[in-house]
Amino acid sequence: MGKKIKVFLNSNQHSEGRGVGFYSKFLNEALAKLPEVELTENDPDVVHYPFFDLFYPTLPFQKKNPTVVTIHDLTPLVMSDRYPKGLRGGITLLRQYMSLRGVKAVITDSQNSKKDIVRLFHLPEDKVFVTPLAVDPEYSKPVSQSDLKKIKTKYRLPDKFILNLSAGPNPNKNLPALAKVTEKLKTPLVIVGRGLLQEVSEPIHPELRDLVELKKYSHIIYPGFVSTEEYNCLNKLATLYCQPSLYEGFGLPLLEAMTSGCLIVSSNASSLPEIYHQGALVFDPHNQDDIERVIRKALSLTPQERTAQIKAGIERSREFTWEKTAQATLEVYKKVV
Repeated sequence: MGKKIKVFLNSNQHSEGRGVGFYSKFLNEALAKLPEVELTENDPDVVHYPFFDLFYPTLPFQKKNPTVVTIHDLTPLVMSDRYPKGLRGGITLLRQYMSLRGVKAVITDSQNSKKDIVRLFHLPEDKVFVTPLAVDPEYSKPVSQSDLKKIKTKYRLPDKFILNLSAGPNPNKNLPALAKVTEKLKTPLVIVGRGLLQEVSEPIHPELRDLVELKKYSHIIYPGFVSTEEYNCLNKLATLYCQPSLYEGFGLPLLEAMTSGCLIVSSNASSLPEIYHQGALVFDPHNQDDIERVIRKALSLTPQERTAQIKAGIERSREFTWEKTAQATLEVYKKVV
């Protein structure tokens, strides 16, 4: 075996919490198992920033070592009309854009995100690499009936409900469309995420317009932030998980639902077709009637059809592993040292 590649995975505070912190944690653990990698802060061959904020200076101008950065998605730029950046944000975006010129490689989660990064940041295609994500192994674990009953009681869940996970009421999540359809179908909607519990005051920020819209509905249950173990239970209790997004860089909650054995219904937009299984129940997120038609179909599946869909989702989910993510990331390191 040749010399190990010394890697500094520079996570800093921006990796805390669900999402980016989750990516840093599991990538770090998977890389540590590779015999060709040594994780260290001392004299690294490669510095890898697993987070890139469009409107906060997360990437330094000065790069003493070959640098790799992960850009998970460019949602605020793709949907710029719903994500106003302001003067300060615009200046920081320009700074981040200029700093990006000095990196050796960019990693992203999906082919769709790669296409957007190449188009919007004017980067050469051979500088952007796709390494799909995976889920917490917790989601493939069985759950006892007593645990399910405990979670159902704790969050006062009905026997039948549609589940969604959204950290906040972000415009790309398309939550008002899902709320409208589930109300019409007389089916409770459970939306997990701390950001859904925030208060809204005048003047309403454009990014919070959807939260104001959601507050009009009485059939939505908001558990707030839940642990991974509890969320695994929610996936197993749900009638189905729905991802109605207009845009996603990857769509991890969809993969989590598939892994845990929950029936999924998904938007067919952006990166989501790269995740769900062949023959999945999908809709055009811009078409309210189509969303309703597909969810109605999912709710009326025969037990055999439902089992077949769930099985296909589980089988597809097994193709995504942190070992694969780490190996693909290592191949990027090899290219830049």
